Amino acid sequence: MLAGLTPLELGRLRVSVGYGTHKKGRPLSPVEVGMLLQKARLEGVSLDECARAIQLDGIGHIGRFLRILDLPDDVRHLIDWGIGKDFIGFTSAVELTKLNNAIDQRTLAKAILSENIYSKEVRQIAQLRKRSGRSIECCVKEVIDMRPKVEKRYVFVGSVASENVDVLGKFTQNTRDAILASGINTLGLRAVTGRLGPRFFTLVGGKDFDTSMHEIGMESIEARLRSHISESIENAGSNC
Repeated sequence: MLAGLTPLELGRLRVSVGYGTHKKGRPLSPVEVGMLLQKARLEGVSLDECARAIQLDGIGHIGRFLRILDLPDDVRHLIDWGIGKDFIGFTSAVELTKLNNAIDQRTLAKAILSENIYSKEVRQIAQLRKRSGRSIECCVKEVIDMRPKVEKRYVFVGSVASENVDVLGKFTQNTRDAILASGINTLGLRAVTGRLGPRFFTLVGGKDFDTSMHEIGMESIEARLRSHISESIENAGSNC
């Protein structure tokens, strides 16, 4: 057991991060893992005890999970396992924490999605930012210009209605993403996927998404997705 955690929470931690786990089917996102570890730490559990309880060799990974909690709230819900076009991989998120301020972190996070930047490039950009002192935008451009070809991605960030924040915060990342996917389908947005956090949602897609986004209208997209999220929460409550 870990102080501060229920047996169910500890079980989810072990399935999500212990040796032998797989990228697909993990019950917790990296941020959700970090939040449970932080909960245990606040109860006085040491890093070594955390590592042993979830069957990790050493405390290095524990620190990485805790560091990503320092990222801005509108970035954290984008973090997931592995590599994808509509989220930020855990390794890239850890590299993001090496930037000194939230503005640079947000800028690079958006670039990761829009320019399909991988973790090694994120590391290069962060190092270049520190060494050169140039703007994060210039550093991103320099690293991207080293590529033979760039796939353009389009990113839309919207906010969730304030009355839904507390409720969404209690849902798992998988549940929130399912709500957003249903809303995307209802709106008829094309070639797009996304992530839903407690406070923000982010849509990522290609040229077809950009076209459909302008056909529907950005303000309409945010308003209609907000409404869909609210209705989904109400329906979930009525089914309890």
